[in-house]
Amino acid sequence: MTSSPVSLLGIGIYTRAEAARFLGLSPARIGSWLRGYRYSWGPRNQRRHGSQPPVLKTDIPRFEGSLAISFLELMELRIVKEFRAQGVPLQTVRVAWENAAKAYQTSHPFADERVFLGGKKIFMAADSDLSSGLLEVSSRHQPFQLVAGPIFKHSLRIVEFDERTHLAREWWPHGKGVPVVLNPAIAFGAPVVADTRVPTTIIARFATAHSPGAVAELFDLPQRSVNAAIEYETRPALAA
Repeated sequence: MTSSPVSLLGIGIYTRAEAARFLGLSPARIGSWLRGYRYSWGPRNQRRHGSQPPVLKTDIPRFEGSLAISFLELMELRIVKEFRAQGVPLQTVRVAWENAAKAYQTSHPFADERVFLGGKKIFMAADSDLSSGLLEVSSRHQPFQLVAGPIFKHSLRIVEFDERTHLAREWWPHGKGVPVVLNPAIAFGAPVVADTRVPTTIIARFATAHSPGAVAELFDLPQRSVNAAIEYETRPALAA
């Protein structure tokens, strides 16, 4: 029996290199989080080998061995990066992902607005309206312990979430003050100028041959939006 094909419309599609550039990670780091990795230790003549499973699961089938990443997986990778920056071990992240996936019955729990980091522990909201306490999901032996207290809000919202599914639907990589946004329903998830369907790559390409003012007039865009698109595309990525 053959499995049903996965529809690629409206989910966003990114190569590993594109995801690495957007997130400021190395392609190798993304590959290890999505594919798992092997490692060795010990003296050369007594070498031992081990492996670690992926941190996240992917939806899009591999084509000729290439790794394709959806928008929700891009958002999950962003969260894993934040967890690691706070010193959360990958094994803890894996456990939290599995627990939250089961609790929320979703294959993308880290793209859900109800998942939070506190210290080096990962929590999920105890209810769907975000009004009560938190449940710890990063414990391997005693998950879902209730932690009293209100849900905290991010000081700068850079992700918009769907009110029904609680999953990410838009990402403003430099905050809503910069008119560049990624939406999986627009241009296959490529970065576009906010409130348009114009990819930032197109703006930057035209800007190599024309002045920003001419590009703004050509696309009927505010000068500020053109400048933001050019800066976004020319800013070097900090791969980690």
